[in-house]
Amino acid sequence: AKAAKVAGDIGLLDTEKNYMIVVTKDGKLVTVDYTTKTKVTELKASQAKMSDIGLGSKAAVEYVEKGGKNVLTKIEFFPAKGE
Repeated sequence: AKAAKVAGDIGLLDTEKNYMIVVTKDGKLVTVDYTTKTKVTELKASQAKMSDIGLGSKAAVEYVEKGGKNVLTKIEFFPAKGE
C-alpha cells in the first residue's frame, strides 16, 4: 500500500494505546496508530520519540491502511509554541 500523507495539528496523542489524532487545516480528524518502529523526527536536526510530541504541535504524518486502521509510518513535527 502506498503511504498517505496528512498535515495539521496534533489534537490527541495517546502513548499508552499508541495512537494519535491529526487535525487538518480544514478541520478533518485523522486517527493513526503507531508502533515502537515508527520513525519520529523533530524538525530541529535531532531524533525524537513519540512522547516528545506535544498537543498543538504542527505535524506532517505518513500512514498506510492495515486491517481497517491507519498505521503511522513516519511523522515530522514542530513543537507547539511554548515548548
